[in-house]
Amino acid sequence: MSNAATMWQISDADLIDAATAAETRLRQAYAESVHLLSELDNRGVATKIGYSNTPALLMHTLRISRTDARHRLAQANDLHPTTTPTGSVIDPVLPQTGAALARGEVGSEHVDVIRKTLADLPHLDAEQRATAEQVMLDRAAEDDPKALTRFATRVRDIVDPDGPPPTDDEPQRPARTLRRHLRRDGTLEFTGHLDLEAAQLFENLLKPFEKPHPEGNDTRGYAERAGDAFADVLKMAAHSPDLPTHNGLRTEVAVTITYKELQDALDNAVLTDNTSLTARDARRLACDARIIPAVLGTHSQPLDVAVPAYTTPAHIRRALVLRDRGCAFPACDRPANVCDSHHVLEWRKGGPTKLQNLALLCTHHHRLIHHSDWQAEMVNGRPQFIPPPYVDPSRTPRRNHIHGPLPS
Repeated sequence: MSNAATMWQISDADLIDAATAAETRLRQAYAESVHLLSELDNRGVATKIGYSNTPALLMHTLRISRTDARHRLAQANDLHPTTTPTGSVIDPVLPQTGAALARGEVGSEHVDVIRKTLADLPHLDAEQRATAEQVMLDRAAEDDPKALTRFATRVRDIVDPDGPPPTDDEPQRPARTLRRHLRRDGTLEFTGHLDLEAAQLFENLLKPFEKPHPEGNDTRGYAERAGDAFADVLKMAAHSPDLPTHNGLRTEVAVTITYKELQDALDNAVLTDNTSLTARDARRLACDARIIPAVLGTHSQPLDVAVPAYTTPAHIRRALVLRDRGCAFPACDRPANVCDSHHVLEWRKGGPTKLQNLALLCTHHHRLIHHSDWQAEMVNGRPQFIPPPYVDPSRTPRRNHIHGPLPS
């Protein structure tokens, strides 16, 4: 790698490759360190030289905190064989993960997610555990630790869809309660309890709406944001009585462009309220909003106001929600009710407004597809996404494994 004086001469692509290679080396070095700590602990070196335990020794020799020392040792015990006080050797809990860390394919945070996921599934037999570990490693090859954590909730359904046998005292009905009190002034107070399934649905509905305003001037506290989010969810449900996951019709926006600009294909257009936006942004909005193109003559007189034929009809939107279940972009957990309908083959290039040419995308990933080198395509009736070379040199297509169907 070049020194700092010549760093500016490195191309963007080579800079990304160098950073990726450096991360791989860091992970391999960490794997070696964890292996050495495992051997230190198995030999009981700390007690031999007068320390109470291995973490106490590591605090002095490595100058790390006791918390960090215990964390590394916990990983070491799961990734490598351990020796009991009687001298017997116990096989590692996560041998495949240990090998992947040694190759630099996963990092310490990935290891933590895999450890927690397998620890939460104590009923799995040895074969199921090995399968679950490999499934997690396959996802870790593409996902960051946070995305891997979201995917982890589906591992049991993949490896052991029946789950552990239910206990005799398992309730027959979900434990859901709601107590509400209507005040004289018309306001409402309520408390309640939701079972696991309903609680997850409630959280998924509120999360997209309770984030602070992106402008940075949001003075609301968390409780206030949650209250506003709950009101937004109620409005959304009221506006969509036929299907909870259907957003209803979008607001109509007229986009104006002069006939000469249309002929010249200039990369700009103007909204009817005189707000400028690029044609690329207009095309992104046109994927799912009721955008009405209006062509103007030389004196700003309307020559043509088109019919928004590319707006996704309600029945197709329903089918799209049932198929994608949420944002189709890899590792995204955004629910369907906050997603746009994206035309894989652009409508202006002849792409039809049909299920076979549509994919649900949240606002962030919808913008990413339109503005970056990521590419979307339909294969066997489902969307998949091809990463740019700087993300994956092999450009292996990826799919969302959080919302999608379980692997066969």
